[in-house]
Amino acid sequence: MTKKEKEVSSKASIAKAAAAIAFALTLGVTMSFLHTGEEDTTTKAFAAQFDKFKRHIVASHWQWRVHPSTTMIMLIHFDETGSEINRTPVRMNHDGWPSYESSDLGCEKTWKALVAAPLRVDGFKVNARYYAELDEGEDNYWCRFSLSSGSYFDYFPASGTATNLTQ
Repeated sequence: MTKKEKEVSSKASIAKAAAAIAFALTLGVTMSFLHTGEEDTTTKAFAAQFDKFKRHIVASHWQWRVHPSTTMIMLIHFDETGSEINRTPVRMNHDGWPSYESSDLGCEKTWKALVAAPLRVDGFKVNARYYAELDEGEDNYWCRFSLSSGSYFDYFPASGTATNLTQ
């Protein structure tokens, strides 16, 4: 190969590489410009179950207030039209808040009683975990309900409070 042929071949290779880089950059910019973020339906469904969970904490408490000496109430679940769809027994603590045994299983039972559904949202498992920070003279424990995507909320059975949904 002569020196002139090598120069032509080298220039052609550089031109091809430049064209490929320009095409890749154009494609990348176009994709990022045209991409519309998809709505996370699983987190949205989890948020809906969380709202139901919070409403049923309050409903259970007020039902317990009618008969404060009981340790169990029957929570009635309704659909959007107001028709009864389910009844679940809910165990109440001495302050009138939904509470089961202090364990992961107890947290699962709390979810099932208040939501009247298995620990699944949009086909994904809801993890129910029990946590405790038991210092002297303190009784700080809670249930964390979370998705593998990172969304979670905490429920404190001693006070009947739930944190905001963290995403």
